[in-house]
Amino acid sequence: MPKPTFSKTKEPAVKKKHSQKLQDVEFTLYGLNACLAAFEKRPQDIRRVFFSPERSSKMAAVKRWCQTKKLPYRELDIESLNKVAASTHHEGVVMVVRPMKPQSVHLLTRNPIAADAMVVALDRVGDTHNVGAILRSCSFFGAVGLVTAAHADQAGIAPSAARMAEGALETVPLYACSDLPSALRDLRDRKVFVVGADPQGDSLYETEISFPCAVVLGNEKEGLSDKVKKRCHALVQVPALGKMQSLNVSVAAGVILAELSRRKNTKLKS
Repeated sequence: MPKPTFSKTKEPAVKKKHSQKLQDVEFTLYGLNACLAAFEKRPQDIRRVFFSPERSSKMAAVKRWCQTKKLPYRELDIESLNKVAASTHHEGVVMVVRPMKPQSVHLLTRNPIAADAMVVALDRVGDTHNVGAILRSCSFFGAVGLVTAAHADQAGIAPSAARMAEGALETVPLYACSDLPSALRDLRDRKVFVVGADPQGDSLYETEISFPCAVVLGNEKEGLSDKVKKRCHALVQVPALGKMQSLNVSVAAGVILAELSRRKNTKLKS
């Protein structure tokens, strides 16, 4: 009797499907501030905790929580933490948590928007570190949401983005849309002023911008898409004063949000 044969072509698909299922229910969070912020805001989402001996005292409250809830936690050496985090930038703390899934942008566009609100939208920003840094600036300057579109060039909220955000993932609402120009149109319909960051735009400091407003940031190489530009009330740039003629997109986001925050505070005091 001939021996049965087994096709090997299905194995990668099975592994991919299994990996996708894990991503749907688990998210590897690392970095001290990111992990402690998650514990403070949503301890019920923690599934497993790992930490270095040097971080043990910082994790005292987390360990007590894990003991109470019968959750696994373990002290590991740095090499083992590198493997668990799949990164060397874990700062001695790794948590496996339930993922935070973005809400539909319709919750933002169909509900009341505060008169002084600032929203940030990303148009194909591809670097996860940039996404994380922008998220941190959103939290620092009080943006009420970060909007991203389902696009192949748009980086999602990966573990590296969460670490760069330094806990901001827990404080800034995330919104997802299938088409960013349509979402911006809906924001415009709600009297939100849409301003795009563009190297060919007018000076940020000389452009009149009203509130509520949405700041749109484009791809690191290509900038804003033409369709997104058409949805903007204004296009602005941060004027260069030195030899460098451009800023990293996350730095530009911080500068623009800082200027808008200054204007908002000045208006409140007047």
